Amino acid sequence: MIESIENGFRIVINNKILLEYTLENPSIFLGEKDLNIDMLNGEFEIRDNTSYYPLLNFDIEDNSIIFDELKITIIEDENKLVHLQLSNSEKPLKLKIKAKKEEKIFGLGENFTSLNIRGEVAKNWVEEHITRKQIYNKIIRRIFRLKPKKYSFDEYKTYYKTPTYISTSNYFLHVETSSYGKFDFSNEAHHLLTFLSMPKEIVIGYDNDLLSLNGKLCMYRGIMPKLPEWIYDGMILAIQGGTDICDQKANIMLDAGAKINGIWSQDWCGELFTFFGKQVLWNWKVDDNLYPNLKKYIEKWGKQGIKFLSYINPYLNANEEMFEYAKENNYLVTNEDNTPFLTKATSFDFGIVDLTKPEAYEWYKSVIKNNYIKLGIMGWMADFGEYLPVKCKLYKGTGEELHNSWPDLWMKLNREAIEESNKLGQIVFFNRAGYKDTVKYTTLIWNGDQHVDFTDDFGMGSVVRASLSLSLSGIGFSHSDIGGYTTVPAIKRSKELYMRWMEMNTFTPVLRGHEGNKPWVNKQFDSDDELIKFNVKFSNIHYLLKDYLKHVENEYQTNGYPMIRPLFLHYDVYSENSYLLGSDLLVQPVVKKRARKVQVTIPSDGWIHIFTGKAYNKGIHTVECPIGNPPVFYKKDSKFSNVFINITKYIGG
Repeated sequence: MIESIENGFRIVINNKILLEYTLENPSIFLGEKDLNIDMLNGEFEIRDNTSYYPLLNFDIEDNSIIFDELKITIIEDENKLVHLQLSNSEKPLKLKIKAKKEEKIFGLGENFTSLNIRGEVAKNWVEEHITRKQIYNKIIRRIFRLKPKKYSFDEYKTYYKTPTYISTSNYFLHVETSSYGKFDFSNEAHHLLTFLSMPKEIVIGYDNDLLSLNGKLCMYRGIMPKLPEWIYDGMILAIQGGTDICDQKANIMLDAGAKINGIWSQDWCGELFTFFGKQVLWNWKVDDNLYPNLKKYIEKWGKQGIKFLSYINPYLNANEEMFEYAKENNYLVTNEDNTPFLTKATSFDFGIVDLTKPEAYEWYKSVIKNNYIKLGIMGWMADFGEYLPVKCKLYKGTGEELHNSWPDLWMKLNREAIEESNKLGQIVFFNRAGYKDTVKYTTLIWNGDQHVDFTDDFGMGSVVRASLSLSLSGIGFSHSDIGGYTTVPAIKRSKELYMRWMEMNTFTPVLRGHEGNKPWVNKQFDSDDELIKFNVKFSNIHYLLKDYLKHVENEYQTNGYPMIRPLFLHYDVYSENSYLLGSDLLVQPVVKKRARKVQVTIPSDGWIHIFTGKAYNKGIHTVECPIGNPPVFYKKDSKFSNVFINITKYIGG
């Protein structure tokens, strides 16, 4: 793997040059760290003035390259993964990976605006997807009917970051680090990787095709457990306002013929009204005034095949009793003077539970066990995880060291609560924030807080790219809120948007809604009779897909193939706006307002429109897409064609 050349060496993997070094053109650098990161209410300002110098003196001994300040040892394991182990230095690292001009790069977690990130520079930092400044800019432009501002790639942020990318040169590269850094893919000849702390190792996997490579990546990073079987039994309704309202709305949908498998009530622990809208109280026990007799209702709904799901995050409202308990027991992240570190979510202060302190970790886990699982709650949104400040005091470690990996720790706590209650495979929790090890703990990802509109960067238009980039980062399955979440002045959920989002999410692993932060201005599943009928139709379609969805999930469990896939994993077709669900369903979501026709690329001969029964062969087709008949196609020769034909019959196509 190490080849000597004049005045240098090459690292060659699978007959491809990964890195080339000469004294005249060095590709490995160490730095003198100069990094400052500030946080205000969850938003980070990063100033990196680190200077770097090349490493010039080296020796090659067996499978190692030895510099004066760095040793690189290269090992191939039994799975044919190549490990570049880095030692003898803790300094910042910069290195150049060989690149091709025509190469495409995917991954690095969840990207909303670009699937192919070749030509871009991406920060290795977990944070909120959108800044307040970007929201205000969008509101103003919407009010004055101006075109949305187009930001550069590096101005966008993401909840879910992984230091892992996959290349059309048929390799993936994973950096074992939690450090701030950058992946710079803007140079035609090389990729420039920078990390402010020395990574433990760099791992490279290779294969002969991208599908197998993606499967190998998923297997290496960790396979998510099987979803509970009930998750495929229809739709999880988003309902708030109390037990009576939940019961009434669920019964209306059941009586209308909908397939309902869950009620998701994020305000189960209390509601809080702020300038942002309706928020959750962040005091993690049932609000008996809002949800009286909840345990009995959960038992009643269970007999109807309906699970009850709720909400939690790793923060505590500073005005509530759980915060006071955590404060008294020194369970909170603090300032240097040992006072609780407080930040804001909209207008209220909250504290962060110190998950590095064993007693705090076990206490918070017991909150989930006792206040959720024992109550009969069968799922929850495990929200946030991005807000750990750099300048804070922890029981163990520093904010800078742990910021990126904080979501990993948060997901680990949730997973342990389920496993220790012997409920793995029955309970599901879903998160938006993640880092490199989150996939080893989580049970489900959701795409975060999209705006309740069709926009391409923050609205419905961003969801397909977000889901595909997660798949190409080693994530098995994900889903989004039907209709989006973020509702701000001049932006509210229309009936058309809800319907188009429902169409799309029906053909994903999990069908779950959200009322949004201002439910009263958004169209909901039961806003009128037409919407009720619409949800009946598509919840039944999702239910009828159950056998196929379980098959696709088994493929992921066995081979690591993600459930939501880009077309190019199976065909010579590149698209950022359509996807495959498994290998036999092609989905082209309608993400443009008032669109009634779309262009669809059919990748091979023999595909059938599941809503009309019309056959299509390879090529680009203009397909009519009236609301309720989205462009979704199945393989004519699929062994699950009977499942798809039954859906067509149900629709009446």
